Amino acid sequence: MKRGQAYVPSGGSHMFESAIPLILIAILAIFIAGRFGIIDFSGVPVLNSIFPSPKIVVGVVGRASPEMEQLLQSEDFRVAGVYYAGNIDQRVVYNGVLNNFDVVIAQGDPVCDRTARKVMGDRVKAGGKLMIIQDACTRVSDDRAAFGWDIGIGSLGDVVPVIIGGVTKELTPWTTEPRAGKFKIIDVEHPIFNGVKNFQFFSTITFITVPKPNARILAFIDASSIGRPTGESWFAIVESQGLLSGKVIYFSFDPATVAVQGGTGRNMFLNTLLYLRGAKG
Repeated sequence: MKRGQAYVPSGGSHMFESAIPLILIAILAIFIAGRFGIIDFSGVPVLNSIFPSPKIVVGVVGRASPEMEQLLQSEDFRVAGVYYAGNIDQRVVYNGVLNNFDVVIAQGDPVCDRTARKVMGDRVKAGGKLMIIQDACTRVSDDRAAFGWDIGIGSLGDVVPVIIGGVTKELTPWTTEPRAGKFKIIDVEHPIFNGVKNFQFFSTITFITVPKPNARILAFIDASSIGRPTGESWFAIVESQGLLSGKVIYFSFDPATVAVQGGTGRNMFLNTLLYLRGAKG
């Protein structure tokens, strides 16, 4: 070696060259994960043009409200990866019908047959994601005297995080009517409330509902702020816990109808769909 010449270990270039295949494999694995939505790069500048938001196929069992349908069909929901497949008549919900949906929403029809209820419950148990709005599917078509989700064996009540009604008329019935109050978030760190703060609430809600012991209460509506009797409040959003890979979120109101400054209802609804896409248990 000449004076002034730097020493380079003879194996250095060989080690770098042998590492190239591993680097290429890692890059390829990241690329594939991004394309299939395993890793979400949609919020990363530059990369979001290569890796758009993973698709979320949404179907509504029953009838979506006009406000919800408008949001599901909007351009900004489409940009976020939401694809609305339309309403699904509960009479055609049989085994396998819901398998192609990432999120199923039950709304607009309080009467469902036992098959539809069982299929939705089984879908959640197999890892599916379900939103229940207000009193959807709380009655069965073959027994108008029974009400609530806990009807029959292997029913929808196995996965819903709240109890409503029961199999006898002795229990306090629920009602669905307009209510006003302060919407108060309990779990402020929950992804559903990203960009959402407590706000003055007015919308139609379903009550009386009682969360199950293992449920996670995310928000409630406090009526004492508008002069109602102290302590009068209603559960707003409740999340299931401990269902392995499946997930159910119950809304006592239609989030698409909550229109306040900043689009609070819209944001909560979109955040919920995005959260359900990757939620576990």
